[in-house]
Amino acid sequence: MQIYCPLCEYNPVPADLWACMPGCGTLWHTFDTHGRCPGCQKQWRETNCPACARWSPHEDWYHDETPLEEQEEGVAAEELAGVS
Repeated sequence: MQIYCPLCEYNPVPADLWACMPGCGTLWHTFDTHGRCPGCQKQWRETNCPACARWSPHEDWYHDETPLEEQEEGVAAEELAGVS
């Protein structure tokens, strides 16, 4: 699993902090808690990118990167099994 901005592909580092504003004002690394503020438990549905300053759905930051070779093997196995 890789985490990066779906708009500019910025990869957040542990030093990046988000503020629960409006909210309780807690500063935290939003990807440590999957977008939930540890101060007030508010679930943030959108996340602001520190690099491009644009908002996008929090879930869109999570990318399941499967190496191309594994993808091709999976397709070949499905074809052999008659699954398409």
